[in-house]
Amino acid sequence: MKNIILVFVLFIHAAVGCQKKKINPISPKVHMSLFAESKNQWTGIAISKNNRVFVSFPRWSADTPVSVAEIINGKTIPFPDAAWNRWNENAGSKNQFICVQSVYIDELNQLWILDTGYDLKTDATQGAFLYCFDLRNNNLKVKYTLSVEKISPKAYLNDFRIDNQNYSVYFTDSQVGGIVILDMITADVRRVLSNHHSTLAEVDKIVIEGYERKHPVHSDGIAIDPDKKHLYYCALMGKNIYRIPISSLLNKNLPDGSLQATVEKYAESTANDGIIFDKKGNLYLSSLEKNAISRIDKNRILSEIISDPGIKWPDSFAFDKAGNLYFTISQIHLPKEKRTKYKIFRLKFYNKTE
Repeated sequence: MKNIILVFVLFIHAAVGCQKKKINPISPKVHMSLFAESKNQWTGIAISKNNRVFVSFPRWSADTPVSVAEIINGKTIPFPDAAWNRWNENAGSKNQFICVQSVYIDELNQLWILDTGYDLKTDATQGAFLYCFDLRNNNLKVKYTLSVEKISPKAYLNDFRIDNQNYSVYFTDSQVGGIVILDMITADVRRVLSNHHSTLAEVDKIVIEGYERKHPVHSDGIAIDPDKKHLYYCALMGKNIYRIPISSLLNKNLPDGSLQATVEKYAESTANDGIIFDKKGNLYLSSLEKNAISRIDKNRILSEIISDPGIKWPDSFAFDKAGNLYFTISQIHLPKEKRTKYKIFRLKFYNKTE
C-alpha cells in the first residue's frame, strides 16, 4: 500500500512539474525597478556600450527646458552642452535643437539624435535634422538635413534605425505615414510606402486606462532584426507588426507596386509605440492599452512579459551591456493634471529563454 501511495505522489509531483512548464513556456521571469524619473516628459532613450544613458525631451510645449540629456547619478545633464539645448526660433541652422523625438546608439557606439524640426506655432516641421555624435569626445561628427521639400511640411519623423552596413537610415513618419530613407553617403532622401496600409493607422481609437485617443498616429515603432535582413515597423494606432526586406527598400529601381508586394504582416499585436529586438531575435513591444511590455518570439508567438499600473504609456526601449531592458514612460494618454513624474524602468531578466 505504501508503495502505491508513493507512486501516486510521485506521479502527481511529475504532473504538476509538467503543468508548470506548460503555463509559462516562453516568457522569462522579470524584475522591474525604477532607474530614473523627471518632472519633464521624455520619449526616447539610448544606452552606450559603456552604459551611458541618454534621453530625449520633445518640445511639445514652450516649457521644455532640455532637448537631449545624459542621466548621471539620477540627474539629467544637458547633452552635449547647455548651448545646444538653449532653444530659439533660429535653432537647427545654428546647431541647436528644436524638437528632439528620439535617440539611438549604433554598433559603433555613436549617438544619433533625431530632431523633427517641429514648430509649435505652425504645427508643422521646418525640416528635420539628424545628428551623429562621437561619444569618445561628445563632438558632432555629422549633420544631415531632411528638407521640407523631401519629407513634407506635415511630416513628423518619429523613430529611426541606423543601417551602417548599407549606409542608410530608416525613419517612420507618424503624422503622414510611410518610411523615409536617408542615404548617408549622398544625403539623398526618399519616401516610400506612404499610402500603404502597413504604415497607416488601422483602428479609429485606442483606450488606455479609460482614456480614449482618436487622433490617428501612423507608422511609429521601428526595428532591424539581428540578421539585418528585414525592417520591422508598426502604426501606433495599429494591431499588427509588419516587415519588409531591406534589399527591397534599397532598390531605387523597384516600382511602388513591386515594393509594396514585398511587405509582410509579421505578427498580430495590440497598439504599440516603441519596439526593439534582443540579440536572440525576440521582438519586444510597448503594449499601450495593457500597461504592459510584450514580446514576439522567433516563432511569432506573442506573450505578455510584465504588466504593471506604473507602466503608463511605455514609449521607447534600450538594452544595456548586461542585457537589461530599459524603457521610458511618457504618460501621453493622461491629462496633465493626472500625470505624475515621468519614469524610466529597468527590466532584469531571469531564466532567459531562446
